[in-house]
Amino acid sequence: MGFKTLEIVNGETLKTYLNNLLIYRDDTKIIVPIISIDTLIIDNCRSNISTQLLNKLSENNILTIICDKRHLPSSQILPINGNYNSLKIIQSQIKWTNKSKGLLWKQIVIEKIKNQIDLLKFLNIDAQDLENLKNEVDFFDISNREGHTSKIYWHRLFGKNFNRDEENEINSLLNYGYAILLGYLSRSIVKKGLDNRISIFHKSFNNHFALACDLMEPFRPMVDYLVHKLYLENNCLVLATLKDEIIKLFTKKIKIDNQFDYFNTAVDKTIDSIIKNMSMPNIDIEYDKF
Repeated sequence: MGFKTLEIVNGETLKTYLNNLLIYRDDTKIIVPIISIDTLIIDNCRSNISTQLLNKLSENNILTIICDKRHLPSSQILPINGNYNSLKIIQSQIKWTNKSKGLLWKQIVIEKIKNQIDLLKFLNIDAQDLENLKNEVDFFDISNREGHTSKIYWHRLFGKNFNRDEENEINSLLNYGYAILLGYLSRSIVKKGLDNRISIFHKSFNNHFALACDLMEPFRPMVDYLVHKLYLENNCLVLATLKDEIIKLFTKKIKIDNQFDYFNTAVDKTIDSIIKNMSMPNIDIEYDKF
Protein backbone atom coordinates (compact mmCIF):
# COMPACT_ATOMS: atom_id res chain seq x y z
CA MET A 1 0.00 0.00 0.00
CA GLY A 2 1.21 3.50 -0.82
CA PHE A 3 1.42 6.16 1.82
CA LYS A 4 -1.02 8.75 0.60
CA THR A 5 -3.60 9.92 -1.88
CA LEU A 6 -2.60 13.38 -2.97
CA GLU A 7 -5.26 15.73 -4.32
CA ILE A 8 -4.29 18.86 -6.22
CA VAL A 9 -6.94 21.58 -6.04
CA ASN A 10 -4.83 24.75 -5.98
CA GLY A 11 -1.48 23.89 -7.54
CA GLU A 12 -0.88 25.66 -10.85
CA THR A 13 2.24 23.82 -12.07
CA LEU A 14 3.37 20.26 -11.35
CA LYS A 15 6.89 19.11 -12.13
CA THR A 16 9.41 16.51 -10.97
CA TYR A 17 12.92 16.92 -9.63
CA LEU A 18 15.14 14.25 -8.06
CA ASN A 19 12.25 11.82 -7.56
CA ASN A 20 10.09 14.48 -5.97
CA LEU A 21 6.81 16.01 -7.04
CA LEU A 22 7.08 19.81 -7.09
CA ILE A 23 3.85 21.77 -6.72
CA TYR A 24 4.06 25.46 -7.59
CA ARG A 25 1.37 27.97 -6.70
CA ASP A 26 2.10 31.68 -6.87
CA ASP A 27 5.36 32.04 -4.88
CA THR A 28 4.89 28.80 -2.94
CA LYS A 29 6.66 25.52 -3.70
CA ILE A 30 5.64 22.24 -2.08
CA ILE A 31 7.87 19.16 -2.31
CA VAL A 32 6.42 15.64 -2.01
CA PRO A 33 8.55 12.48 -2.44
CA ILE A 34 7.06 10.49 -5.31
CA ILE A 35 7.73 7.22 -3.51
CA SER A 36 5.26 8.29 -0.81
CA ILE A 37 2.36 8.73 -3.25
CA ASP A 38 -0.17 6.02 -3.97
CA THR A 39 -2.70 8.03 -6.02
CA LEU A 40 -2.56 11.52 -7.51
CA ILE A 41 -5.88 13.29 -8.16
CA ILE A 42 -5.72 16.53 -10.15
CA ASP A 43 -8.90 18.49 -9.53
CA ASN A 44 -7.96 21.85 -10.97
CA CYS A 45 -8.56 22.63 -14.63
CA ARG A 46 -5.85 25.31 -14.51
CA SER A 47 -3.05 22.95 -13.47
CA ASN A 48 -0.14 22.32 -15.81
CA ILE A 49 1.74 19.03 -15.54
CA SER A 50 5.02 18.12 -17.23
CA THR A 51 5.40 15.00 -19.38
CA GLN A 52 8.52 14.18 -17.35
CA LEU A 53 6.36 13.99 -14.23
CA LEU A 54 3.74 11.86 -15.99
CA ASN A 55 6.46 9.39 -17.00
CA LYS A 56 7.86 9.34 -13.46
CA LEU A 57 4.40 8.64 -12.03
CA SER A 58 3.88 5.75 -14.45
CA GLU A 59 7.30 4.30 -13.68
CA ASN A 60 6.32 4.18 -10.01
CA ASN A 61 2.92 2.62 -10.74
CA ILE A 62 1.11 5.66 -9.34
CA LEU A 63 -2.52 6.01 -10.33
CA THR A 64 -3.13 9.49 -11.78
CA ILE A 65 -6.73 10.69 -12.06
CA ILE A 66 -7.78 13.95 -13.74
CA CYS A 67 -11.10 15.58 -12.87
CA ASP A 68 -13.29 17.81 -15.01
CA LYS A 69 -14.88 21.17 -14.11
CA ARG A 70 -17.65 19.33 -12.23
CA HIS A 71 -14.97 17.74 -10.01
CA LEU A 72 -15.73 14.30 -11.46
CA PRO A 73 -12.92 12.00 -12.68
CA SER A 74 -12.76 12.24 -16.47
CA SER A 75 -9.59 10.28 -17.24
CA GLN A 76 -6.90 8.15 -15.66
CA ILE A 77 -3.26 7.62 -16.58
CA LEU A 78 -1.83 4.13 -16.24
CA PRO A 79 1.48 2.59 -17.34
CA ILE A 80 1.41 0.53 -20.54
CA ASN A 81 3.87 -2.03 -19.23
CA GLY A 82 2.81 -4.15 -16.28
CA ASN A 83 4.03 -7.51 -15.06
CA TYR A 84 7.34 -8.60 -16.56
CA ASN A 85 5.65 -11.82 -17.65
CA SER A 86 2.62 -10.01 -19.10
CA LEU A 87 2.74 -11.67 -22.55
CA LYS A 88 2.34 -15.11 -21.01
CA ILE A 89 -0.49 -13.91 -18.78
CA ILE A 90 -2.32 -12.17 -21.64
CA GLN A 91 -2.00 -15.28 -23.81
CA SER A 92 -3.69 -17.21 -21.02
CA GLN A 93 -6.33 -14.49 -20.70
CA ILE A 94 -7.15 -14.69 -24.41
CA LYS A 95 -7.87 -18.40 -23.96
CA TRP A 96 -10.49 -17.87 -21.25
CA THR A 97 -13.40 -20.11 -22.23
CA ASN A 98 -17.02 -19.09 -22.32
CA LYS A 99 -17.71 -21.62 -19.58
CA SER A 100 -15.02 -20.25 -17.26
CA LYS A 101 -16.18 -16.66 -17.86
CA GLY A 102 -19.81 -17.60 -17.26
CA LEU A 103 -18.99 -19.28 -13.96
CA LEU A 104 -16.74 -16.41 -12.89
CA TRP A 105 -19.40 -13.82 -13.66
CA LYS A 106 -21.83 -15.85 -11.56
CA GLN A 107 -19.36 -15.63 -8.65
CA ILE A 108 -18.90 -11.89 -9.15
CA VAL A 109 -22.64 -11.21 -9.11
CA ILE A 110 -23.13 -13.37 -6.01
CA GLU A 111 -20.32 -11.52 -4.20
CA LYS A 112 -21.85 -8.17 -5.17
CA ILE A 113 -25.36 -9.10 -4.03
CA LYS A 114 -23.95 -10.58 -0.81
CA ASN A 115 -22.27 -7.27 0.04
CA GLN A 116 -25.40 -5.32 -0.89
CA ILE A 117 -27.42 -7.55 1.46
CA ASP A 118 -24.85 -7.09 4.24
CA LEU A 119 -25.09 -3.32 3.84
CA LEU A 120 -28.87 -3.30 4.08
CA LYS A 121 -28.73 -5.57 7.14
CA PHE A 122 -26.12 -3.30 8.74
CA LEU A 123 -28.53 -0.40 8.22
CA ASN A 124 -31.38 -2.49 9.73
CA ILE A 125 -33.18 -2.66 6.39
CA ASP A 126 -34.96 -5.87 5.40
CA ALA A 127 -33.12 -7.86 2.73
CA GLN A 128 -34.56 -11.37 2.95
CA ASP A 129 -36.00 -11.26 -0.58
CA LEU A 130 -32.54 -10.35 -1.90
CA GLU A 131 -31.16 -13.53 -0.31
CA ASN A 132 -33.55 -15.45 -2.53
CA LEU A 133 -32.37 -13.56 -5.61
CA LYS A 134 -28.73 -14.21 -4.70
CA ASN A 135 -29.43 -17.94 -4.52
CA GLU A 136 -30.98 -17.84 -8.00
CA VAL A 137 -27.95 -16.39 -9.80
CA ASP A 138 -27.01 -18.71 -12.65
CA PHE A 139 -24.41 -19.07 -15.41
CA PHE A 140 -23.60 -15.58 -16.77
CA ASP A 141 -26.56 -14.40 -14.65
CA ILE A 142 -28.75 -14.95 -17.70
CA SER A 143 -31.88 -14.40 -15.58
CA ASN A 144 -30.50 -10.96 -14.57
CA ARG A 145 -30.76 -11.44 -10.81
CA GLU A 146 -28.27 -8.57 -10.50
CA GLY A 147 -30.63 -6.16 -12.22
CA HIS A 148 -33.63 -7.24 -10.15
CA THR A 149 -31.58 -6.95 -6.97
CA SER A 150 -30.26 -3.49 -7.84
CA LYS A 151 -33.75 -2.06 -8.40
CA ILE A 152 -34.87 -3.18 -4.95
CA TYR A 153 -31.54 -2.28 -3.33
CA TRP A 154 -31.47 1.34 -4.53
CA HIS A 155 -35.06 2.00 -3.51
CA ARG A 156 -34.42 0.69 -0.02
CA LEU A 157 -31.15 2.57 0.32
CA PHE A 158 -32.26 6.00 -0.94
CA GLY A 159 -36.06 5.81 -1.25
CA LYS A 160 -38.59 4.71 -3.87
CA ASN A 161 -38.13 7.85 -5.94
CA PHE A 162 -34.39 7.36 -6.37
CA ASN A 163 -33.17 6.60 -9.89
CA ARG A 164 -29.54 5.84 -10.77
CA ASP A 165 -29.97 7.43 -14.20
CA GLU A 166 -30.92 10.86 -12.91
CA GLU A 167 -28.54 13.78 -12.38
CA ASN A 168 -28.52 14.58 -8.68
CA GLU A 169 -26.11 14.98 -5.77
CA ILE A 170 -26.34 11.35 -4.67
CA ASN A 171 -25.50 10.02 -8.12
CA SER A 172 -22.68 12.54 -8.54
CA LEU A 173 -20.95 11.27 -5.40
CA LEU A 174 -21.65 7.63 -6.26
CA ASN A 175 -20.13 8.18 -9.71
CA TYR A 176 -17.12 9.91 -8.20
CA GLY A 177 -16.51 6.98 -5.85
CA TYR A 178 -17.00 4.43 -8.60
CA ALA A 179 -14.56 6.26 -10.87
CA ILE A 180 -11.87 6.18 -8.18
CA LEU A 181 -12.69 2.50 -7.55
CA LEU A 182 -12.35 1.78 -11.27
CA GLY A 183 -8.93 3.42 -11.25
CA TYR A 184 -7.67 1.17 -8.47
CA LEU A 185 -8.89 -1.97 -10.26
CA SER A 186 -7.40 -0.78 -13.56
CA ARG A 187 -4.02 -0.13 -12.00
CA SER A 188 -3.85 -3.58 -10.42
CA ILE A 189 -4.93 -5.21 -13.68
CA VAL A 190 -2.10 -3.49 -15.56
CA LYS A 191 0.41 -4.20 -12.77
CA LYS A 192 -0.44 -7.89 -12.80
CA GLY A 193 -0.04 -8.15 -16.58
CA LEU A 194 -3.67 -8.55 -17.68
CA ASP A 195 -5.22 -6.66 -20.59
CA ASN A 196 -8.05 -4.43 -19.42
CA ARG A 197 -9.86 -4.80 -22.76
CA ILE A 198 -10.24 -8.59 -22.47
CA SER A 199 -13.28 -8.81 -20.25
CA ILE A 200 -15.55 -11.35 -18.62
CA PHE A 201 -18.97 -9.75 -19.06
CA HIS A 202 -18.79 -6.05 -19.92
CA LYS A 203 -18.29 -5.30 -23.60
CA SER A 204 -14.99 -3.69 -24.60
CA PHE A 205 -15.89 -2.18 -28.00
CA ASN A 206 -15.91 1.37 -26.60
CA ASN A 207 -14.68 0.59 -23.10
CA HIS A 208 -10.93 0.35 -22.51
CA PHE A 209 -11.54 -0.63 -18.87
CA ALA A 210 -14.01 -3.48 -19.42
CA LEU A 211 -12.23 -5.98 -17.16
CA ALA A 212 -11.99 -3.43 -14.35
CA CYS A 213 -15.73 -2.79 -14.76
CA ASP A 214 -16.27 -6.53 -14.25
CA LEU A 215 -14.07 -6.96 -11.21
CA MET A 216 -15.10 -3.80 -9.36
CA GLU A 217 -18.69 -4.99 -8.87
CA PRO A 218 -18.30 -6.67 -5.44
CA PHE A 219 -16.52 -3.56 -4.10
CA ARG A 220 -19.24 -1.07 -5.10
CA PRO A 221 -21.26 -1.36 -1.86
CA MET A 222 -18.41 0.19 0.14
CA VAL A 223 -18.97 3.39 -1.88
CA ASP A 224 -22.74 3.04 -1.49
CA TYR A 225 -22.38 2.84 2.29
CA LEU A 226 -20.31 5.99 2.57
CA VAL A 227 -22.59 8.00 0.27
CA HIS A 228 -25.61 6.85 2.27
CA LYS A 229 -23.87 7.82 5.51
CA LEU A 230 -22.95 11.26 4.19
CA TYR A 231 -26.45 11.78 2.85
CA LEU A 232 -28.04 11.07 6.22
CA GLU A 233 -25.56 13.27 8.08
CA ASN A 234 -25.83 16.26 5.75
CA ASN A 235 -29.31 15.95 4.19
CA CYS A 236 -27.63 17.08 0.99
CA LEU A 237 -24.40 16.29 -0.77
CA VAL A 238 -21.87 18.80 -2.07
CA LEU A 239 -19.31 16.91 -4.10
CA ALA A 240 -16.50 19.45 -3.82
CA THR A 241 -16.57 19.42 -0.02
CA LEU A 242 -17.44 15.80 0.74
CA LYS A 243 -15.32 13.93 -1.81
CA ASP A 244 -12.40 13.83 0.66
CA GLU A 245 -14.40 11.23 2.57
CA ILE A 246 -14.56 9.11 -0.58
CA ILE A 247 -10.79 9.32 -0.98
CA LYS A 248 -10.26 8.21 2.64
CA LEU A 249 -12.47 5.20 1.93
CA PHE A 250 -9.70 3.57 -0.06
CA THR A 251 -7.29 3.66 2.87
CA LYS A 252 -9.50 1.27 4.87
CA LYS A 253 -9.14 -2.46 5.41
CA ILE A 254 -11.59 -5.02 4.11
CA LYS A 255 -11.80 -8.76 4.70
CA ILE A 256 -10.74 -10.99 1.83
CA ASP A 257 -10.72 -14.77 2.30
CA ASN A 258 -11.19 -14.18 6.07
CA GLN A 259 -8.12 -11.94 6.37
CA PHE A 260 -8.17 -8.17 6.78
CA ASP A 261 -6.04 -6.31 4.22
CA TYR A 262 -5.73 -2.74 3.08
CA PHE A 263 -7.91 -2.04 0.07
CA ASN A 264 -4.98 -2.00 -2.38
CA THR A 265 -3.81 -5.42 -1.19
CA ALA A 266 -7.34 -6.81 -1.38
CA VAL A 267 -7.61 -5.68 -5.00
CA ASP A 268 -4.24 -7.26 -5.84
CA LYS A 269 -5.35 -10.53 -4.23
CA THR A 270 -8.53 -10.45 -6.29
CA ILE A 271 -6.56 -10.11 -9.54
CA ASP A 272 -4.16 -12.87 -8.42
CA SER A 273 -7.12 -15.18 -7.82
CA ILE A 274 -8.41 -14.50 -11.35
CA ILE A 275 -5.00 -15.24 -12.86
CA LYS A 276 -4.34 -18.40 -10.87
CA ASN A 277 -7.77 -19.96 -10.46
CA MET A 278 -10.22 -18.00 -12.62
CA SER A 279 -12.28 -17.49 -9.48
CA MET A 280 -13.25 -14.71 -7.10
CA PRO A 281 -12.08 -14.67 -3.48
CA ASN A 282 -14.57 -14.09 -0.67
CA ILE A 283 -14.89 -10.33 -0.27
CA ASP A 284 -16.51 -9.16 2.96
CA ILE A 285 -16.96 -5.47 3.67
CA GLU A 286 -17.04 -4.67 7.38
CA TYR A 287 -19.13 -1.48 7.26
CA ASP A 288 -18.70 -0.74 10.95
CA LYS A 289 -14.98 -0.22 10.35
CA PHE A 290 -15.53 2.63 7.87
